[in-house]
Amino acid sequence: MSNKKVLSALVRNHPGVLQRVSGLFYRRGYNIETISACATENPKFTRMTMVVVTNDELEMSQIIRQLSKIQDIRRIAILDEEKAIFSESMMVKFECAPENRTEFLNLAFRNHMNVLYIGDSTVTVTATGSPDDLDGVLEKFVAYPIVELTRSGMSAIEASDRPFVEMDDAEFIN
Repeated sequence: MSNKKVLSALVRNHPGVLQRVSGLFYRRGYNIETISACATENPKFTRMTMVVVTNDELEMSQIIRQLSKIQDIRRIAILDEEKAIFSESMMVKFECAPENRTEFLNLAFRNHMNVLYIGDSTVTVTATGSPDDLDGVLEKFVAYPIVELTRSGMSAIEASDRPFVEMDDAEFIN
């Protein structure tokens, strides 16, 4: 992830927040590789994980400053590989003839994939892991053409015992 930075933001969970964040990136011409948003343990908040492509530290600090100006953002942090856990999921539909199915399924199970659907000429599987792990898994399936592929985008969480932010909801929620 040399030129990629992972940002984790805790934001208010209400309509329009994702649009404001993505709009900022669009207006400023920043490149987002992935962006994902999901509910947290507190239904008032959403965690957004953004993978931003930049080699410029000045640009990264500008991105952080601009995001910090968005009223709905409670906390934003750059997560690095030493202090965070990264994960994403993917679903892949592979072309797989019936006579190759046993070999394919054995390979899928050895790679900790779950089978979602077996069709007449395809097999659809899912896997979860770090982005690099998923790339490595795909390399093992070169004998099976990919019909469709979808990836969730990265999720990340700090590798620590403390919460991302300790908060009093009253200080943040109007």
